[in-house]
Amino acid sequence: MKKYIWISALALINLFTSCQDFLEERQVSNLTQDYYNDENGLESLINGLYVYARVKHEWDVNGARLTQAETDAYMTANASWARMEVGIYGNDLSTVANNNMFNYLGSANASYAPMGAYPHINNCNIALDILENVAPGVFGTDQAFANQRKAEILFLRSWAFYLVSNQLGDIPLLLTPRREDDGIYYFPKSSLEEVYNQIIADVGFAYEHLPTTGQQGRITKWAAGHFLAKLYLNRAQAAAFANSGEEHLRMLYKGNEATDLDNAIQVATEVINGVGGLAPDYWTLFDPQISETSPHSEVLWAAQFDTNIGLNGRFGGNRSVNYHVGNYTEQSGVDRSMAYGRPFGTFKPTDWGYDNFRDKLHDSRYAKTFRHEYISNMGANSTSFTWTAATAAWWNANKPADQPEVRAGERRILEGRRAIIYLENDRENALDSMMVMSMPFQFMVRWVRSSTTGNYYYRLFINGANMGLATQTAPYLSVKKYVDPMRGGSNDEGNFNSEQGTRDAILMRLAETYLIRAEAYGRKGNYAAAVDDINVLRQRAAFKGGESRPAPLAEWYPEADELDPSEREAPFVAAGDSYDKIMVTENHFTPGTTEANREGYIPSVASKEEMFIHFIYNEKNREFLGEGIMWEDLHNAGILYERVMHHNQMASNLTGLWPVATNTAGGNGQDGNGKGQMQRHHTFRPWPFNYLIQLTDENGVPLSADARSEYQNPGY
Repeated sequence: MKKYIWISALALINLFTSCQDFLEERQVSNLTQDYYNDENGLESLINGLYVYARVKHEWDVNGARLTQAETDAYMTANASWARMEVGIYGNDLSTVANNNMFNYLGSANASYAPMGAYPHINNCNIALDILENVAPGVFGTDQAFANQRKAEILFLRSWAFYLVSNQLGDIPLLLTPRREDDGIYYFPKSSLEEVYNQIIADVGFAYEHLPTTGQQGRITKWAAGHFLAKLYLNRAQAAAFANSGEEHLRMLYKGNEATDLDNAIQVATEVINGVGGLAPDYWTLFDPQISETSPHSEVLWAAQFDTNIGLNGRFGGNRSVNYHVGNYTEQSGVDRSMAYGRPFGTFKPTDWGYDNFRDKLHDSRYAKTFRHEYISNMGANSTSFTWTAATAAWWNANKPADQPEVRAGERRILEGRRAIIYLENDRENALDSMMVMSMPFQFMVRWVRSSTTGNYYYRLFINGANMGLATQTAPYLSVKKYVDPMRGGSNDEGNFNSEQGTRDAILMRLAETYLIRAEAYGRKGNYAAAVDDINVLRQRAAFKGGESRPAPLAEWYPEADELDPSEREAPFVAAGDSYDKIMVTENHFTPGTTEANREGYIPSVASKEEMFIHFIYNEKNREFLGEGIMWEDLHNAGILYERVMHHNQMASNLTGLWPVATNTAGGNGQDGNGKGQMQRHHTFRPWPFNYLIQLTDENGVPLSADARSEYQNPGY
């Protein structure tokens, strides 16, 4: 197995073509390394490096679980994962170590070449060695072309070092090619400071030598600039942690360069000016009818997948299309469909992830991030639940005048009518439980209250069962950014069970560049400039006149009282621009103001400087929920642990922070206490046992148990 971890994956060639936005993969059984020493072979090798861009969106035993969940706003729907139990997170034999981290580093696979970080890094080193020392064909005659390709190699190698160091901290910084397995696996770790010195220099070269435009999926100057600005910011974020009393913060230290914030601002500004602006409508970034045919220039870099699923390789395309949708089929009269997605129920927002959208009726990102309503599509085969005598009696007594009476035993949800709607309310705005349970649809309300007993109930299913905080099979308000109507390769409804996603996956976009610059401005005390950048996102986020709000928002959310009466009538069209309702000022992070109190900062955040940083990450969650950057960003900012403790009840071990319900049974109910086992050292991952036992000293002698223990991250 050792050779699969570090040796180049030579079995795959991946080619760009002039008319396709994907990487084509074909098997070559008799390929030798000499193939790469000519112009065509080296070009093929460089093109093949782009396969690694998919790592965050492959199967869930690889990048998805490491970059999506157990943050403040997003969690795993499975309770054991969400609680971060010992068997999942606790040691080098845990699931996250020997499945996720081992694959992330680059484990062997029986059917496909390994494409984790270090096989990819070695491929980069081979390509760089050939480009610089062989320089075949055009690589030797056209210096500008050679520099462009070198820039791509350095960017893609740096991306891998960045992703792995986010997870593990100090890592092996391998910069020379390895072409044969000599039985020596001596891979000492370099400090994060050394890693950042290397990747900042390399991405800086990429930024200098890449073109401003290019073939879809290929790295451009603007993607490199975005990455470079983020690296400068990440180093600046941890500059004060060198002597921290908290070990998990000291481990984040990446060096202390006085110019980092200024450099982040300068490069981010060049990217913002060069790209030219955000997509006018937030949803067009994720609408497959637009994003797959006419992606906006706001998308700086995306991992490429294709509707020809045979070209997607390894584990069947973009698996993220499966992971963000809760179960919408249970007694709902709704069957799985291409439009709604496959309901794996893998990842879901925390309660705070919903509540963090402070202006649900005016910030369109709440409407456009989630699927608020499902329509029955099963016809005569409907699995809809039925009216009981009590619910039928309530409905008949309270129904709108234009609705027919119903009888006990009849199907509640009719074909083509709404089947499920969601309401993320708070305990103070609990709805009457009898009303909620007596609707001609599944009304998934977070808090209900019995008018008879006065008891409060948290997340009841239609039959009164407790759904709890983390129930994988429960319906929940789901992120719809990844829904893929071409899953499995076509829009044939027969593909509704396919796991093979075809959509490109956004890795970098200009909205984040604005927030990188805003954070750098704020860390320098220039709050006015930071607010201006944040408000660029808010201007886009505002509802525009003529846009329709989802019906459940206008019908049921308490904030709907603020709307004009015309906006509360179907089709719930916004009467004008709502920017004035969501515009940010310094009050949003100034202690004691109404705006700051409404933002809900954690208790340890007291100063304006601290509130500003946390406001930036509140805003990032609103803008990027479910996009796979928040774990890394909170981690690098040094605020992951505290925010998870106070915002993610399933991972937290704190008590008394949440409202209490009557239905607390089963250990997963709302009793006001955290359910989790997260500790500070969990902000870094464990090195896998299966990796550690392969290490040797420089002479090929396996490391002793003590040496392996010293190599391991603290706490594991």
